Amino acid sequence: MGKIVIIEGRKFEGDKEIAAANADKAAIDKIKASMDHMSLSDLKLLSKKLHSGRINFGTMLGQDFMEEIDRTIDSMERSEGSSEEKSEIRVSKKKASDKVKKTVPDDDIEKQARKILEQQEKTRRIILFASLFVAAACILYIAIYNIAKNRSARTTDLLSNLREQAANEAQAQTQQGQDESSGAPIIHYVGEEEVPDILPEYVNLYNQNKRLIGWLEIADINGEPFLAYPVMQTTDNEYYLTHGFNQENDKNGCIFMDCECDAIKPSDNLILYGHHMQSGRMFGNLVKYEDYNFYLTHRIIKFDTIYEHGEYEVMFAFRTSLKTEDDISFKYYQFIDANGAEEFNSYMNEMAQMSLYDTGVTAVWGDHLLTLSTCDYEEKNGRFAVVARRIE
Repeated sequence: MGKIVIIEGRKFEGDKEIAAANADKAAIDKIKASMDHMSLSDLKLLSKKLHSGRINFGTMLGQDFMEEIDRTIDSMERSEGSSEEKSEIRVSKKKASDKVKKTVPDDDIEKQARKILEQQEKTRRIILFASLFVAAACILYIAIYNIAKNRSARTTDLLSNLREQAANEAQAQTQQGQDESSGAPIIHYVGEEEVPDILPEYVNLYNQNKRLIGWLEIADINGEPFLAYPVMQTTDNEYYLTHGFNQENDKNGCIFMDCECDAIKPSDNLILYGHHMQSGRMFGNLVKYEDYNFYLTHRIIKFDTIYEHGEYEVMFAFRTSLKTEDDISFKYYQFIDANGAEEFNSYMNEMAQMSLYDTGVTAVWGDHLLTLSTCDYEEKNGRFAVVARRIE
């Protein structure tokens, strides 16, 4: 609701209407200051000017003022007594009238009225220009957002095509009895430790950005794609909230793995994060898993690390929120490795209790899990998570 003020018993709402009312009041106050010694004839003349429109007002304050003058004129006409008294009044008011006319000429009143109108017009233009500026800023923001969204979509499509092309080439080479890699094997080291070769379909993508850690795909039971994105990992969990695959600034960000997770070992639970974009990109549609019927048609999640293929079946889908450090309740986003079967089973029980429905899928100590996490706007600092068990 806009700003509301009361002026002279009248309610005015909005900056434009309030400004007009204040301007009218200022003009009326100036006229009233010159009326103290006006004669009846002067008052009638003033009334005539007001009713003729020679002096304009922008609000109902002007109408109230004209009615007040008319009531004053009627009162003065009724109060006139004997002719002698009338004569004295006329003489007295004539002197006062002459003084007033010298003080407030007609031209000054008209100048004041014009000044008020000019101020009102200036206020109107300011409001108009401000509205146009805000509209232009909104259009520019939407344009920039759409450009970034389209650029992100094109990048993902290109990476997906490169991945599929490399996978097809690797399959063809395997069928012909050739090496699966498209070139010399890429050997990686973590300190002194040798790590697995990168899968052939991810070599080219990895060479474009060595922060690539895997690829995530979800399709329905008919094979229609629901979600398909590269997955990144750095030592900073904030970086890919605001950057795209090619390191450019991008509000869509990227899907990324928690920096504490280990894809080689691998960790008991690999946690992937993504923005809840209103456009549906990234994890914008992940909350569809709140619907049991949607789960039934999207039970399988494919997640390849760059080292091995992986398929997972959904176990839990739940809503929760970020907890404070001193809160001892279960924090799913801190579950990466369990210290034994007892702790693992405790985590499973916690998530089962939070789950929106029972999938019938369970996990035991030694199973590997995948958790997809995004923001949830149902509550402050809300989170929505889908947890799946790897199919061995």
